[in-house]
Amino acid sequence: MEQELEPPFIIEQIKRAGPFSMDSDHYHDTYEIYYLLAGERSYYINNLIYTLRKGDLIFINKNELHRTTSKGSARHERILINFEEDFLQKTLANYDLSIPFLTTQSLLLRPGVHEQGAIESILFSMLKEQEEHRSQQIPYLQTLLIQLFIEMNRVQEISREPIAPESSEKQLKVYEMIDYLQVHYVEKLTLERLSETFFISSTYLCRLFKQTTGFTIVEYLNYIRIKEAQRLLQSTNTKVTAIAENTGFDSIAHFGRVFKQIAKCSPLQYRKQNR
Repeated sequence: MEQELEPPFIIEQIKRAGPFSMDSDHYHDTYEIYYLLAGERSYYINNLIYTLRKGDLIFINKNELHRTTSKGSARHERILINFEEDFLQKTLANYDLSIPFLTTQSLLLRPGVHEQGAIESILFSMLKEQEEHRSQQIPYLQTLLIQLFIEMNRVQEISREPIAPESSEKQLKVYEMIDYLQVHYVEKLTLERLSETFFISSTYLCRLFKQTTGFTIVEYLNYIRIKEAQRLLQSTNTKVTAIAENTGFDSIAHFGRVFKQIAKCSPLQYRKQNR
């Protein structure tokens, strides 16, 4: 009988020859590791945009909004790992390890050629193990994850300086927009208002934001609002109708629809599951 991976640990390798930008809702309550095997990608995370090249690795903490988009040549190949909190804790239970990046929002690494080889060896071992469904698969994958964490720690220790985000004139304008949305998300924000605020046409504003972050302005605004709603549902007893109003939604029906689209459950279900 095949052994089920519970708690979930999933690793996948994908190669794409044409343009591709993630179009799904993208923050989740699992940890993620993204490794770029080939090509180049733009990567939005934590309100900043980075250019990833071959060998770059990102660790993304739970519930961090992120999205990749095409950059340069459309060809790229990547390996993606997702794992849950329980899987992580059971993995770490028997090891006395200091892993600083687990407590930060995210970690972007640019390993050298030697370190890339070590990391890729571990990742390909994970892929092989997941595919073969052999006995004691979970502890084997856990030991490989520990090895990967140690390699990531070592790369971080010898990194002279962090990888800088993109900072062209266009990116800086988008950073201004992001900051504005983060501050004013409760208010009624229209394209006309944003256009007047940033002195650019609404058409160009929408195109620039989408090309730079991978999100439409409406998508991004909804993510901000729903993340705050999730915080309020978890940490307060505020009524759902008040939370909808306090996070900028014009009706409880609109709030419920967007919440379910992003969180995959209703606000009341989310409160029950996370209290």
